[in-house]
Amino acid sequence: MDEKDRLILFELMQDCRQPLHKIAKAVGLPNQTVDYRIKKLEENKTIVKYALDVNYQRLGMNRHSLYIDLVSIHAREVDKYLKYILHIDEVSCCYMLDEVSKWKLYISVWTKGIERFDEIQSAILSKFKAHIHDYVSFQSVKSFNYFFRILNTKKKPKVDVKEGHENIPITELDKKIIHELKLNSKMPLLDLANKLHSTPNTVKRRMKYLINHEIIQRFYPILDRAKAGYTEYTFLSRVDAIHEKQIDKFLEYAKSDPRFIIMIKAVGYVNLYYAFVARDKEELQEISSKIDELIGKAVLKTYKIEVEKMVS
Repeated sequence: MDEKDRLILFELMQDCRQPLHKIAKAVGLPNQTVDYRIKKLEENKTIVKYALDVNYQRLGMNRHSLYIDLVSIHAREVDKYLKYILHIDEVSCCYMLDEVSKWKLYISVWTKGIERFDEIQSAILSKFKAHIHDYVSFQSVKSFNYFFRILNTKKKPKVDVKEGHENIPITELDKKIIHELKLNSKMPLLDLANKLHSTPNTVKRRMKYLINHEIIQRFYPILDRAKAGYTEYTFLSRVDAIHEKQIDKFLEYAKSDPRFIIMIKAVGYVNLYYAFVARDKEELQEISSKIDELIGKAVLKTYKIEVEKMVS
C-alpha cells in the first residue's frame, strides 16, 4: 500500500457506494487508475468485504453484547451452534475471538426490550451449557464509531453516533434491503432490485428513506488492518461508576485521536468498550500510557479482545 491507496480506502470508508469519479477527484487520480487500485485491494484481501452500518436505535432497539468463554468444545460443534445463533433475527453479527482473549465468542444482539434479550441470551447459553466457563453481557448506551479515519488525517471524517431512541417505521422491503446490503453494501442497484423482485426506482426510493432517517449510517469496506499497516487493539473495561468525569475525558481524548476506531459507553458488568490501532509497540505504549493516565485509577477490570474471524 502507498499513500494513494490509503486515500482511496479513506474515501471508500466514508461511502463505498459513491461514484468512482468522486473518489478519483478526491485523491487526484484518473478514474481508470482508481478502479484498478480498488480491484487490487479487493484481490489481495486488504478489502475483506463491503458492509453496512445500521443504527437500530432509530428503530427503537438497544444493542446488547454477549461474550462467552468456552472450554472443551470441538470446532465442528461450535459451527453447528453458530448456524442456530445466526438464524435468530435480532443477532446482527458474530465473531470468533483469538486464544489470547479471555472470551472466545462475541455476539451482537439488537432487541426492543430487555426481556427479549434475556430470552435470546438464555437460548444461546443453553446451546453451549456444557462448555461455558464464563460469560458477560452489557447494553450500549451511546457509541461513537470513527472507523479507520487514520487513513487520512487531513480530511474530516464521518462519525457514526448511536444514542437515544426512535420508533421509525420501516417496511418488509426495507428489512430485506438492509439484510442484502449487510452481505454486500456495494451491490449494484439493479442486482439488488432483481434479487428482491422489485424495481430499481422502488429500491432506490426505500434506500433514500433509510439514509435520510439515519437508519443506514454508512456503506463501508471491512479492512484487513495488518495489510493496511496497523494492528487493532480492543478492550472491555469495568470502570468505577463514581469516576464519570474521567470516562468523559477519555471519550474526548478518543474523539481527537485519529487512531481510535470506536468508543462505547455501556451499562452492565462492563461499562466501557474501546478499540484503537497502532503501527508498532512504541505507538501502542504511547496510547496505553495516555489511557492509563486518564482512567487508570478508575478501572476495576479490563479484558483484551482479539478477533480471529468474522462469522457474519
